[in-house]
Amino acid sequence: MAPEESKPQESEPEQKVTSKPTVKKKQSPAATDTPAAAHAESSHAVTPAKKTSTSPSGPTPLFKDWPAPKLAIVLTGERHGYLEPCGCTQNQTGGVSLLADLFKQIQERKWPVTAFDLGGLVKRNRRQSQIKYETILASMKDMDYAGVGLGPEELRFGADIFLQLHNPEPQAPNTTPTFLAANILILETPGLGKTAFKIVEVGGVKMAVTSILSKSHVEKFPDITWQEPAKVLPDIIKQMQASKPDLMILLSQSEKEESKALAEKFPEFDLLLTAGGVEDPLGEPEFIGKTMMVDVGHKGKSAGVVGYYPGQADKTDPSKRFRFTVIELDKQRFKDTPKMAEHMQFYQDRLKQEDLAAKELPIDHPRGATFVGAETCGECHTKAYEKWLTTAHAHAYESLINGRKDQIERGEKIVSRIYDPECLSCHVTGWHPQEVIRYNSGFVNKQESPHLLGQQCENCHGPGSGHIELVEMDKLEEAKKVMRVTLAEAKKNTCYQCHDLDNSPKFEFDSYWEKIKHPWRD
Repeated sequence: MAPEESKPQESEPEQKVTSKPTVKKKQSPAATDTPAAAHAESSHAVTPAKKTSTSPSGPTPLFKDWPAPKLAIVLTGERHGYLEPCGCTQNQTGGVSLLADLFKQIQERKWPVTAFDLGGLVKRNRRQSQIKYETILASMKDMDYAGVGLGPEELRFGADIFLQLHNPEPQAPNTTPTFLAANILILETPGLGKTAFKIVEVGGVKMAVTSILSKSHVEKFPDITWQEPAKVLPDIIKQMQASKPDLMILLSQSEKEESKALAEKFPEFDLLLTAGGVEDPLGEPEFIGKTMMVDVGHKGKSAGVVGYYPGQADKTDPSKRFRFTVIELDKQRFKDTPKMAEHMQFYQDRLKQEDLAAKELPIDHPRGATFVGAETCGECHTKAYEKWLTTAHAHAYESLINGRKDQIERGEKIVSRIYDPECLSCHVTGWHPQEVIRYNSGFVNKQESPHLLGQQCENCHGPGSGHIELVEMDKLEEAKKVMRVTLAEAKKNTCYQCHDLDNSPKFEFDSYWEKIKHPWRD
C-alpha cells in the first residue's frame, strides 16, 4: 500500500491577490500520468493557489515568497494506514519519512513550528493495524506533534485496545501525542483516554485546540459514547477562551458541509481542519467569516502548512493574518529521514516477531479448493509455466527483500517486508489482495509454503486442487471451465486486485498483458 505516484507538472505564473478572502480556482493544463495524481501546493493572501509543480528548471521552492511567519502550523490527517510508500513503483509520494524532512526544513528556516493531526491514522481493526498505529504515534512524537484528533478508525479498536495503545497526556519521554475529543466519552468517563481541549504555546503564540467527531462519521463503537458537537462545544469554547489564546483551532472529523456549519455556528474558531475533502486537494482555504477552513488530503501524500502573521491582521479581510499551502511530499524536495527508517524497521521486526501472516485467522476460498503451486500447474501446462518463470510475477517475493531494479542499481537500503501481510497479499499466492486476508491453504512463510512464493497462476485462476481432481476423473471440459478467466474478466477485474491506483498507478492492461500472456493450451 502506498501513496500514489505523480509526474512533474508545468508551473503556473505567479499573480498577486489584492483582497477578498476567497481565492478563485485556476485551471492548469498540466497533466499527470494518473487521474488521481493531482497533488497540489498553494498559498493564500499574497500569492494565489497554484498546483505543486516541478518545472523543467527544477522543483517548486517551498514557501516561495513567504516572509517568516510568527508560527508555522503543520496539519495532517486521514492517513488511513499509509505509513510509508510500498515501493512497488517509482516516484511514490508521502509517508512519515518525507514528512519528517518537511519539519526539518521548516526548522532550518528558524521558524517556530507545531503540528496537529485530524486523526484517521489506520484503516482496519486488526493486530497489524494496532502495531502500525503505535508506529505512527511514535513517529509523530518524534516530530513533536502537539495533538491528534480522534477519528472513527481509532475508535473502532474499542475502549480496551484504545486505552492500551496510548497515554492521553505526554508527560514522560515514551508516551504519545495528546488525543483530543470534545464530544466523545470512553467508558462514560470524561477525560479518560483523551482530553477535551489543549492549550499549546509555541513561539510566543498561544493556541487552544479541540476536536470533534460528527454524526456522519459515527459508528457503533465498543464502550464509546458520542455526544452532539453543538451541545458540548459552547462549554468547551468558554474554557478554551479563559486562557486568552491567540488562536482557536478546531479539528473536525466531519464532512465539509458539516464543518462549514460548525464554523458558522461557532465563529470563535480561527482555524478549522476538516475531513471529507478530496484525496489530493488544491490547497485553497475557504473562509467562513473569520474562520479559515482547510483540508489536507488523504493517505499521507501531502501536508498542509499554515503561516500565522498576526501583524497583518485586518478586520475587513481575515485572510491577511494567514497563509496556507498544501505540500506534496515528493522525493525531489524531501529526503528520507533516518529516524523514520528506524521506526519502519522496528515495525517490520514486530510483524516478524508476532508472525501475523500465520496467526491472523484465514478464510476458506469460495471455491472450496486448495492452492497447489505453480510447479504443480507446470506439470501439465508446460509452456505457460515456462513463460511465467520469465516474468516479474515469478520474482514478486524477492522484490520485497531487494526492492525494485532501480533501487538495487542505486544501492538503496531496503527494509524487507516479507513478514508484512499488507505486502505479502500481492507478492505471494493464496491471499485476498484487497482485504489482505489469507486463504486457508495460502502462503504462510517461506519455510512452510515455499511452493507459493511469488505471484502465481492460482492468484488469477483460483486454487487448483479441484481442477486436478476433475482432470483425474476425466471431466476435462468441466476442469477447464473451473479455471477459465477470460481476457475481458482479467481486464475488468482480476488484475486490478493488485494493480490498483495505490500500488500500480501507471498500470495499463494491454501493455502489461503483453509481458505475461500465455495463450498455449498444453
